[in-house]
Amino acid sequence: MTEQKKVGHAQHLKAVNNPIRKEMLKRVNAVNQILEVDLLNGLKKDDILNDENTFQYHASFLTQALCMEKVETEGEVYYKILPGGKVVENF
Repeated sequence: MTEQKKVGHAQHLKAVNNPIRKEMLKRVNAVNQILEVDLLNGLKKDDILNDENTFQYHASFLTQALCMEKVETEGEVYYKILPGGKVVENF
């Protein structure tokens, strides 16, 4: 196995094993695509996280690990589940 694949697999495991990121993936996976503001507000309402900076950190981590994709269209930002993020279905 190449070093790049090891790093990618390790990053993916780190992404899906964090409780905040796992909850984010569950919510995006449930609807396949969600507005960023709806995801953020839902997580804040349920006391999963409390600020936008923390949200952006975890969302960025999940997009870099290819678990979800950030889509910007017509002034709105969505997150869409990717195959790598569907692993949460098994939890």
